[in-house]
Amino acid sequence: MEIARRGGFHNWFRGISAFTVLATFALVILGGVVRVTESGLGCPDWPGCDGGVFPPLETKAIIEYSHRITASFLVGPLIVFLFISAWVRYRQERWVLVPATVAFVLVFAQAGLGGATVLSELPGATVMAHLAVGETLVAVLVVLAVVAYRGPLAIKIPDWGIDQTRRFPRLIVISGVAVFLLLLSGSYVTITDAFGACSEWPQCLKGNPFPNQHLQVINMFHRYVAAGVGLFLLYSLHLGFRGRAQPLEIRIFSMAAVALLVAQVLVGAGVVWADFSQDMRALHLAMATSVWIAVSALAVLTFSSPGIRWTGASNG
Repeated sequence: MEIARRGGFHNWFRGISAFTVLATFALVILGGVVRVTESGLGCPDWPGCDGGVFPPLETKAIIEYSHRITASFLVGPLIVFLFISAWVRYRQERWVLVPATVAFVLVFAQAGLGGATVLSELPGATVMAHLAVGETLVAVLVVLAVVAYRGPLAIKIPDWGIDQTRRFPRLIVISGVAVFLLLLSGSYVTITDAFGACSEWPQCLKGNPFPNQHLQVINMFHRYVAAGVGLFLLYSLHLGFRGRAQPLEIRIFSMAAVALLVAQVLVGAGVVWADFSQDMRALHLAMATSVWIAVSALAVLTFSSPGIRWTGASNG
């Protein structure tokens, strides 16, 4: 098999893999818009809409249908294309074949969950699972894109990991798990309608940091989890740009992740200050997913090894 020497891949595969990450990110955000606008039952049936192929001219139906169209005619075909390409052109490269196959399985699981969510009239557990699979799919596609651009993974401490930065690889992986759990806790706040239970920030009501009302406890629990995860992530990220031993891309992504994290905190406060407006709530999910993508990319970059020769690389 003849593979382009630059990064081991043809440029079209690398470009499409990166574009698929962006498209899936947009799909997750559009799903967030469906949630905050309460448009999940804008199309009460599935896969059609209100008994027809096209939605009625109603705002909620159009929002929900736009989400389905993006999934069915953009993200889905892109992932299927990457899956077929991986098996046809790069089947010898496990760090391409495995994530491409996992993404292929997840996109169909996500479609099934989406249908089940609508047909069962939006039960909280299914809505939360729908988000969890969507965010997992984004991370898997990030793995595929980073590997296509930079090289296969080597599960070991990289050569540049010296002194305190030696802890960075392990900490960034732990940070990724923590950010994912934080995303799920935010989803739980939404499905329990606890997002408006605390009308002040950073405390809940009248300067009370420890309320005893059920929905307020859920809301504040998410804030405390966010504070703990945020501090841990900041510590981990500072090891990513501290000193000059790390590759340039590690330092850049670490600083970008810090900026996104700070922006996410401000947006989280802005949700409360803006009286829980739909725009701010949708932006909150967008920023959270951006942090998730940045941390996922950092974890993959940390363990990717440009020096490893691809199995199918040509000698020319």
